[in-house]
Amino acid sequence: MKVYGYAALCSFMGALALPVSASENIVEEMLVVGSRMPTEAYKVGRAVTVLSEVDIQNLGYKYAADLLRFVPGVAVSRSGGYGGVTQIRIRGSEANHSVVLIDGVDASAAGTGEFDMSSLLAADIERIEVLRGPQGGLYGSNALGGVVNIVTRRPVDGMSLQSELEAGGNKTRHAAVSVAGGNNRVQGRLTYIRRQSEFDISTDDSVIGGEDDKDDNQTISGQLFASLAEQLTLQGFGRFTEKQTDTDGFDFTGGPQQGLPIDNNSFSDSEDLTLGLTATLKSLDDRSTTRLSVAHTDSELNGGTFGSESARDLVSLDSSWVWPESGGLGQQTTAFLQYEEESFRNLFPTDISQEATQERDMLGYGLEHRMSINEKLFINSSLRHEKNDEFKDATTYALDVSYLFSEAGSRLHASYGSAVTNPTFFEQFGFVPGTFVGNPRLEPEESEGWDVGVEQVLFKGALLVDLTYFDVALDKEIASSFPSVINLSAESNRQGLEFSADWQPSEKTSLNVNYTYTDAEEPAGIEVRRPKHMASLNVVQSLFDGRATLAAGAVYNDESFDSDFRNFFTNGFVAERTETDSYTTVNINASYAASDALEIYLRIENLFDADNSDQIGYALPGRTAFAGLRYSFVR
Repeated sequence: MKVYGYAALCSFMGALALPVSASENIVEEMLVVGSRMPTEAYKVGRAVTVLSEVDIQNLGYKYAADLLRFVPGVAVSRSGGYGGVTQIRIRGSEANHSVVLIDGVDASAAGTGEFDMSSLLAADIERIEVLRGPQGGLYGSNALGGVVNIVTRRPVDGMSLQSELEAGGNKTRHAAVSVAGGNNRVQGRLTYIRRQSEFDISTDDSVIGGEDDKDDNQTISGQLFASLAEQLTLQGFGRFTEKQTDTDGFDFTGGPQQGLPIDNNSFSDSEDLTLGLTATLKSLDDRSTTRLSVAHTDSELNGGTFGSESARDLVSLDSSWVWPESGGLGQQTTAFLQYEEESFRNLFPTDISQEATQERDMLGYGLEHRMSINEKLFINSSLRHEKNDEFKDATTYALDVSYLFSEAGSRLHASYGSAVTNPTFFEQFGFVPGTFVGNPRLEPEESEGWDVGVEQVLFKGALLVDLTYFDVALDKEIASSFPSVINLSAESNRQGLEFSADWQPSEKTSLNVNYTYTDAEEPAGIEVRRPKHMASLNVVQSLFDGRATLAAGAVYNDESFDSDFRNFFTNGFVAERTETDSYTTVNINASYAASDALEIYLRIENLFDADNSDQIGYALPGRTAFAGLRYSFVR
């Protein structure tokens, strides 16, 4: 196990963090997740982590998935190079057990129920909120592991231009430009991002001279905000991503590379479209808020020998009422209604037995009630019922409590909730039945879980620490039973600890540390791609009167198990579980403001060239350097 990189960064961190002085820079902030309506963080009893715009810039990564490695409870798995399929698993859940929202719209592909994080570039992201634990009471089906809420940059009054150019190892070329403007009535923003790179994603060296797998990601996004009247606003959002990625095929010939990725001409071309429109009406005294939202998501995948397209249309209505405060008791009630339609069809391979286009719909409705008692005790509850045309109806719920012990900053938070995840279209219907047979008798996966934690503010706000224990039970887990899938009869259990600390010893120095212990097991044994121990740290130092910033970060992934198909044919068509090595990566990000408008930066990823991999047979990039420029003009 290579730990010297982690130890080196710890030493560097200690050198930077020696001075200790009081700071008021750790402040309470508004959360979008955790409630149907935005609310203060200290009033939410659920486990939430926020990466701010400053955090994102200091970390320096260009993919949202790499940023999520600095969030407790989140395991990230990528199949090789930058464009390889990238999955996230929250608190030991499956990859399709978490809802990924981009500006409030569910961005997951309806066919698979999950969002491939490799397509999400970070250049226009302003904020990331991660809500952990079963969240069915608020977010409906598929929020079994948690919710990742991506908030992109918003336009402001006046005119602004932001651009970024970057080049680096692995033939990386990156460009981003954003134009925004408006007045107090109408504001808009348009962003274009393109990133290209090349990297041999597999450990197969059968191709003489090696093979560079190319990835080309182009994203265009836009927002429009309009104030139609004093109390009526309209918000529109759109995002389109086209990604062309060279991939490696799998050898199932029984030869020496059996069950491993091999260098060949495989590819994966995908297109993802997300659209959303929300109208918000507030009463004159701001006690009542009503929102009507419509959203559309369309995903298309072409893998040469396989491919599919899927779509989701959603209409939701929220109406919230703030009750008059009486005797220290504050209350807010929100009623919500949501209708969703999903469709899916395989494009190829084509076969006379191929299933036709499939459709299903869901109607969900429920209530959320929030209470505050003397601004010290906050009790929040939600109840949701879903009517499904393909599955049995489901009722989910959530309860969370936040209690402020004293003005010194001691806070107890706890939550209990349930959620379901519906079978994916692939699991229901397969594709060519002779290859993978769907199981139309599948039932939704069901989960119940709780967590309890203590948050403490120290040194007059300079240090914020949190320790949380969680326990989640998963029933009817969907598992492979080649050539189909089944619901398991026994429970799968996940429990663990999450620790985080944010320390700002001075105005120029900040430090973040995260650690997660996860014990995730199903009836057959330990779940794959869930490291038992994960840790991250990031230290930031401001230099030259704030004109320069030096940041160093490290990520540790413990040993974990992965599905191993090397003995698939001789093992009764069952994949074995093989342990992968632990690894530590260290990254350096330095920036300097040459002027008020121009910034120069240098980033080195995997500084100590650690040999790391998230999956068997795939390699992650070694030490890689990037240099770039940012230009910003505001008028």
